[in-house]
Amino acid sequence: MMDKKQWKDKFVKWFEEEIANSDKPLDEHWDVEVEEIEDEILIKATSPKTPYSVYVHISKGFASLQIYTGIETAVMEIKERLKIYRTLLLLNGRWRMAKYIIGGDNDEIIIHTDLDLVSLSREEFSDALTATLFALNDMVERLGFSEDYMVKWVSHLLQIVEEKLKEESETEVEEYLMKTFGMTKEMAKEIIRTVKAGDEGPSLMYR
Repeated sequence: MMDKKQWKDKFVKWFEEEIANSDKPLDEHWDVEVEEIEDEILIKATSPKTPYSVYVHISKGFASLQIYTGIETAVMEIKERLKIYRTLLLLNGRWRMAKYIIGGDNDEIIIHTDLDLVSLSREEFSDALTATLFALNDMVERLGFSEDYMVKWVSHLLQIVEEKLKEESETEVEEYLMKTFGMTKEMAKEIIRTVKAGDEGPSLMYR
C-alpha cells in the first residue's frame, strides 16, 4: 500500500495531466500547491473555471476532497441558519459521494467527499471531483447564492486576466479566454479592457 507521499505525487500528477477535448473537470488545467502540516499533507488545486479551490487532505490511511465555501452560518440569524441546515440535510440525500458539513469556528459550509485509498484510480478520483463540483453548484442554486457565486467567479476571472497581462500580450490573453471559456473575441476584448481600465468586475454581469 502506498504511503502519504506517494499518494501526494499521484494526486498532483492527476491534477496536472491535461486531456484535450474532454468534458471532465479533472482533465482541465489545474494549478497545484502542496503543503505539509504535521502528519497531514494538503494539496490545493485551483481551476480557472471555478472561483473555489479544491483541497485534497491526505492523512494516514485515508484522504478527502473538500471545498470551503466561505459561507459562515454562525453569524446568521437563527431562522436563516435553520433554513440553510434543513436544505443541506435534504441535499445530502441527493449525492452519492459528496456531503455537506459544517466546520470551523464560524460553522462554515464545507463540501466533503471521502476517498478510498485502497483501490482509488484516476477515473474514480475524476468522478469524485466531478461530484464535488456538481454538489457545489447544486448548493449555490438551492440556497439562492447564484448572484454571490457569479460575483466571486467574475472577480476570479479578472484576477486571472490581470496576472496574465503582466507576462503575455493582449492577443495571447484573448486566445486563452476564447479557448478556455469558449468566449467570443468581442467578449474577450471587453474583459481585457475592463481589467486594464480598473473597472469593477461584477459590473460585467449586467452589461
